[in-house]
Amino acid sequence: MLLATANLIAVILGIMLVRLGQRAAIDWHDHRGLSFLQLGLRQLHTLLYQQKSLPILQILPRTNPPPASASIAKREKLDFRIEFARITIVSS
Repeated sequence: MLLATANLIAVILGIMLVRLGQRAAIDWHDHRGLSFLQLGLRQLHTLLYQQKSLPILQILPRTNPPPASASIAKREKLDFRIEFARITIVSS
């Protein structure tokens, strides 16, 4: 339970970082595609190094923020991908 709580705190910190537009402060290669967990852990490390307290955590958003991408080509693939859904028909 302790590890799950730590994981959740790090993910929330990462999402808050992206929401506030401060991803570049932690991840200098802004489009590298670090996960929210990695961003949150780096933010936590920075706060501990600077001896600052943890910010007030916000609730998780209903939808995920847009992911980072390593290149413009990958961003275009993410933006213009076609997703298929399987339709299952059950007859009675």
